[in-house]
Amino acid sequence: MKVIRIGNYEIHFTKDVLLLISKFKQINHKHHEAGGILLGQVKENNIYITRVSFPSIHDKSSRYFFWRNKNNAQAIIDYEFYNSNKRTIYLGEWHTHPEELPTPSNTDRKMIKDQFSKNKLNEAFLLQYIQGTKGFYLAILEPNSLKEIQVEEG
Repeated sequence: MKVIRIGNYEIHFTKDVLLLISKFKQINHKHHEAGGILLGQVKENNIYITRVSFPSIHDKSSRYFFWRNKNNAQAIIDYEFYNSNKRTIYLGEWHTHPEELPTPSNTDRKMIKDQFSKNKLNEAFLLQYIQGTKGFYLAILEPNSLKEIQVEEG
């Protein structure tokens, strides 16, 4: 378990989640961006990321672009929600960048704000995780704030 503190929250990532995301690191110039959704549970100020979705054949990607298919993601969200007695919920988005310590692009920032404002969420926040080749970026978006951190791995 890896725990990252951002603002008033402790975000707990299972080792399996981090291992699965790390398999999509863009190590060489042939690797496209990859991504999916973050799923888990919230208990007070503790956010537990216990599941992630993988890129699907319905997503679109290139070296510097990833677009997640909304219908495919919604099917995964619904499945996890109903098969966990309504405890496992959608908590945010993840994708990769071909840089050591990633920073969100303007497109990334717009996407997470759109997800936050246009979707019905179970919580008053949304997470954004971007995996780089030697670390990751993590942000939590709330109604009136964005808190972000870069974490170097190893």
